[in-house]
Amino acid sequence: MAKPVIMLAAGGTGGHIFPALSVGEYLLDHGWTPVFVTDKRGRYMIPNDVKTITISAASPFAARFHLRLWRLFRLGLGLLSSAGSIVFRRPKAVIGFGGYPAVPPVIAAYGLGLPVMLHEQNASMGRANRFLAKRVRLLATSWPDTKGIEPTNKTPVIVTGTPVRAAFHHIGKDGYTPPEQDKPVRILIAGGSLGAKVFGETVPEAISRLPDDLKKRLQLVHQVRAEQISEVRARYDENGINAELTSFIHDMSAEMKQAHLVICRAGASSVAELAAAGRPALLVPYPHAMDNHQTANAQVVHDIGGGWLTPESEMSAGSLAGKIAALIADPARLTIAANNIIQLAKPDAAKDLAEHIISLTKQERAS
Repeated sequence: MAKPVIMLAAGGTGGHIFPALSVGEYLLDHGWTPVFVTDKRGRYMIPNDVKTITISAASPFAARFHLRLWRLFRLGLGLLSSAGSIVFRRPKAVIGFGGYPAVPPVIAAYGLGLPVMLHEQNASMGRANRFLAKRVRLLATSWPDTKGIEPTNKTPVIVTGTPVRAAFHHIGKDGYTPPEQDKPVRILIAGGSLGAKVFGETVPEAISRLPDDLKKRLQLVHQVRAEQISEVRARYDENGINAELTSFIHDMSAEMKQAHLVICRAGASSVAELAAAGRPALLVPYPHAMDNHQTANAQVVHDIGGGWLTPESEMSAGSLAGKIAALIADPARLTIAANNIIQLAKPDAAKDLAEHIISLTKQERAS
């Protein structure tokens, strides 16, 4: 007998896809067939052996009228494709993880009378989820005080956290060990493809300005864009800095486990991984993120003393070098931050989300 299907709809970025994959893994282990719906960008992040439907979708917001029409047309195609997939796959429920590729399948499921829930990863709700929130039976958030939920919205809200892989939680259970005096200091720098200028130029310049005795202790793992690797390597080499450079970190949990300090963006998944692992971080929000959600994420961490919000507009090589040097010189401060950020961890997030969507299917059968 075929296992019942639950459809997981997610936008084409890691912040949407990775939580969906975590929930899908739990569903698969508990007798369900997860079927993912995303766009071409998201498809490349999903393993080939996972059932995935690729649809056309785009944000309808555009300055030019003809672009707006084209994007609405693409959303319409995605809606038709999603409706057909729902009729063919016959899922028992649909869960949306935000991003515009999640809009067509959620709307189609709503129109066909299926139980639908949403998960919002960020501390400030994205536009797609804001649009969908009144059309679903349950809204799950990662933060207790998520911004952007309309006061008139009657949809029940629960707090589950953002699902991350179990490996990050294992790191957190092992605890945090700060750098010892005159011993190696390991810094993980993960800028992603959107961090070209600040992570490929400002950060290497800041590292180069550190005192010589500190530079000798550094062990860096630095993610930069592929076209910047040779330039960044040359700068580190001329300063005698031990650095491993890569355009993609294949095992983030392994690198985070060894890190004394992390310098990274403030996407929802990144913050959730830091919290699970209990690693202090300098958070540099992507300034052009829609609705400035990365700043909201970083602010939550900053407010509890789990890391340091560092706006890109205010960050110079000199100021960053000063922050790094001050933190490494104060291991107790790093330890306090590590102990604070782990308080945000939600080790049962994937289980909680999956069990809630399963519960909706049972309620549907009972009615």
